[in-house]
Parts: sequence; structure tokens; C-alpha cells
Amino acid sequence: MFGCKFYILVITFIFICCCDGEKVRFDNYTLYGVFPKDEKQINLLRSLQDDTRFDFWNDPSPYKEYVNILASQENKQYLEKVLLEHGIEVNVAVDNIQELIDKERVNKYTRRNLRSMTWNAYYTLDDIYSWMEDLISSYPEATEIIGGISYEGRPIKGIRIYHGRANKKIFLEGGIHSREWISPATVAYIANELLTSPIDEIRDAAREYDWYIFPVTNPDGYIWTFTNNRMWRKNRRPINAQQTGVDLNRNWNNNWLVAGASIDPSSDTYPGPGPFSEPETRTLSTYIRSISDGMEFYLSFHSYGQLLLLPFGNTTEPLANYFEAINIGRRAMGALSVRYGTQYVTGNVAEAIYHATGGSIDWVKGHLDVRLVYCYELRPDDWRVGFILPPDEILPNNLEVMDSILELIYMSKRITAPSAAPGPGASFLFIFIVGVMLHLFKY
Repeated sequence: MFGCKFYILVITFIFICCCDGEKVRFDNYTLYGVFPKDEKQINLLRSLQDDTRFDFWNDPSPYKEYVNILASQENKQYLEKVLLEHGIEVNVAVDNIQELIDKERVNKYTRRNLRSMTWNAYYTLDDIYSWMEDLISSYPEATEIIGGISYEGRPIKGIRIYHGRANKKIFLEGGIHSREWISPATVAYIANELLTSPIDEIRDAAREYDWYIFPVTNPDGYIWTFTNNRMWRKNRRPINAQQTGVDLNRNWNNNWLVAGASIDPSSDTYPGPGPFSEPETRTLSTYIRSISDGMEFYLSFHSYGQLLLLPFGNTTEPLANYFEAINIGRRAMGALSVRYGTQYVTGNVAEAIYHATGGSIDWVKGHLDVRLVYCYELRPDDWRVGFILPPDEILPNNLEVMDSILELIYMSKRITAPSAAPGPGASFLFIFIVGVMLHLFKY
């Protein structure tokens, strides 16, 4: 009996490993644009999110016009039936998502040739790390930093850009959701500009701040999107014999599991067995805390939706320095829009999208009290594209984001938190002064 059980376990293990090792293709998977009109329809879509047959690329929200849902050929008829029965408008965005994936441009970086890193393609983790090493060897103000370690033992590598004078810090976090390829591309571009740009404003920003830049904070998951599953979001820690991965942006120790996460390990928003259960978040948060003195900005980069998000995800209440941060953020998004007319919406996580907790920006703001903390949801805001941002949009995205960061820096020096509303004493003093002035003018 034991031998039979052992044999079955071995066969099961081999089957899982073989399936796990094959590259997933998405032939005839359909991407839908779904347009809920009221709270009832939004709630129906939220209930469908629990069905792991469907991949929700963004969350149903009263603040967002559309929801993207990816469905396989076997399941799309059922999805269409449910949506139409409930009167929910549904359109086919891409009939075969594999065709879009096949058009993504992945280039190869050539060692010791910095110009071979271009901004019209995506790169593997090995290529990004090789390029970072060449940057560091070419520019004395750049040094390698290690922010943490992944489940599979890979270092979370970053670049520190420091000219020896700055006492204020800026931290850039990219690639925590592995399928959001535009995030590492954006963060890498910012590092490149800070070191190579001839533009005075960028050079001044590089010298004025101590920069900590991490293009890929989920290295295992990012590799997996190139080798096995383009749509993978989580890290690669096995949860049980069938499920793998934790959503690293639901695993931080701030209102963990309060909202926007699922206790189902097969879900893309599974937050792990507990806060900071994952080596990526645990080690990275320790590193961030160790350098938090003097940190002026923490910027996290995701896609998609063209949003600039503030903490917090558990409430729409304007907590901490909300009014200062939203004022600065809106000015920065105005600057972002100048180059191409791209429009971003600014608000805290709960008011701009949905209630979602356990994210990095909430922890950084709540535990370290960094002054200005933002999360970019980058291009596109287009229900017909989603995560698969075309290569010809990479550079425009990067340029406008760089414009916005310069404006964030500029406005942070000129806008401070509004003072409290005047109390009764202040009002009485104001009335008294106005009365005296009127009396003087009368005579």
C-alpha cells in the first residue's frame, strides 16, 4: 500500500514539474473590455474575480470605466453568457492575446556596450543586471546596492547614484508585479537619464538627491514571465502541491489582508500566510528602513491605468499630508501631460481605484513617514491593450514620466502642507483688524 501511494506521489510530482516547466501559450485566449454601469454590475464582476478560470487584469471599481478580463477558448462562452444575462456591456478587445504577446520586442543587451540598451524593447533580468554592472563601472557616482533576496536566492540589485553632497533621498521601486514589463523599463530609463543626460534640470536632480533605484524587486517572477508564463504576477514560492506564488504587493505589514486580497492561494492577489512572509518583502523592507533617514520620496511603479496613487488603500479619508501630496502630485501630472497629452488621475488608492491593502506605499508611509509617497500606474489607459504595451510606446512613456519626476521635485520645494483652518480666535482677530481699518478710512 505504501509503495502504491509513493508511486502515485512520484507520478503526480513529475506531472506537476513537467507542466510547470512548459511555456504557457495564450493561443485563442480572448481579452475583453467590460463596462459595468452601476454598483450591482460591479459587485457581480467582483464575485466573478473569485473564479480562477478568468484573469482580471484590473479590478472592478466605480472610479474606472472598464475592466479587462482574459478568458481561455474553453471558458469565454460561459463568461459572455454571464455578462450578457446581467446586462453588462462587453466587447472583444483582442481575439487572440498570443498575437499581441508575439509582437512584444525583447532585445539582447551586449556587455560593455551601454548603447545596446535601447528604449523601444524589453529586457530579461540577466540583461538588466549586466547593463547595471556596466553603468556602475562607467560612472563613479554609481554603486551597486543589494536591497534584498528572492525566494529562489536571487539578489534584488539596485543602483545608488550619489555625488557626495545630497542629504535627501529618493527611492524607486519597480517590477514588484512581474508581468508589468513597462515598470522595470521605466525605472531603468530614469537611472540612465540621471547618469547620462545633458539636460541641466536632470543633472541637477541627480546631484541634489541620493538616489536608490531598483528596477526589478520580484526577480524570480520577472524571469518566469520570460521563460514560462508571460502573465505571471506573483513571486515563485510554492504554497502547496498545486499553487505557487504570493502577491508581493499585498504582503507588506500594513493593514495586511484587510481589503483587496484573496485567501485562495491560486488567486493573483493571494497575500501570503502572513505579513512579510516572503523573503522579497521582508528583506527589502528591512533595507528601506535602514536608509529611511532623510528619505524625501518613495516612488513605486506599476501598470496599467495612468494613475498617480497616494497612500492609503484602506480608506478614502485624507490621512497624513494628503492635501500637500495630492497638490504636488496633480501639478506633476500636469507636467507629464505636456509632452504627449497623456492624462493621469491622481488620488489615494482607495478613492482612485479600490480598497486594497498590504502594499509597499502604505507601509512606507505608515511606518517610516516618508514625506512624499506615490505609486505610478503607467501607460496605457486603454481597454484594448492592457499589460501588453506596444514597444513604440516605451520611450514616450519614459519621457513623460521623467518630466513628471522633475516636476515632483520642483513642486516639493514650493508647496507645503496647508495649515489648519483658523479657529475662533483667529476669526475674531481678523474681524477686529478689518473693523479698525474701516474706521481709519472713514476718518
